[in-house]
Amino acid sequence: MRSKQRILAGVLSATVAWAGFLGVFAGPAQAATVSPVHMAAPAAQKSAAQKSAVGKWHIRNSFFGKNGEDVPLRQGDLKFGYKHIQDKHPEDDTSLIGWIDDTLEDGKYEEDKEDKGSWVVRNRTATGKMFRVVFSEREDGASKDGRPVGIITAFLE
Repeated sequence: MRSKQRILAGVLSATVAWAGFLGVFAGPAQAATVSPVHMAAPAAQKSAAQKSAVGKWHIRNSFFGKNGEDVPLRQGDLKFGYKHIQDKHPEDDTSLIGWIDDTLEDGKYEEDKEDKGSWVVRNRTATGKMFRVVFSEREDGASKDGRPVGIITAFLE
């Protein structure tokens, strides 16, 4: 628990420093839309499959499960990740991220009987509604980062 807090504090301080850097050198509209630069081959040399794989496997947020599981929230597509969540169960980002974090920290974990290596986690929000997170610990070679697929979906029940 103590090491998790240290890791999260480090991530938070790096995020705040990055946001401060952007605020100094960019206007508000630019600061809100700038994303980290990834060193890669020029776009003209990438195939369409490579371009879509990079986009869908991009990690928007990283979370930890109750037992230290690596649970990334990837950009995804209409089948998993952030795009799936916003398409099927739209929520504002602040609430969504907070509910995911609270659920993974305090929720009840059940292994998905239909999909080994996947977990369904449920937790009651402060408003009394149940929130569900489904994530997979399975790695997909297409991500090219060695991390799990992560969050499949998350929603208020």
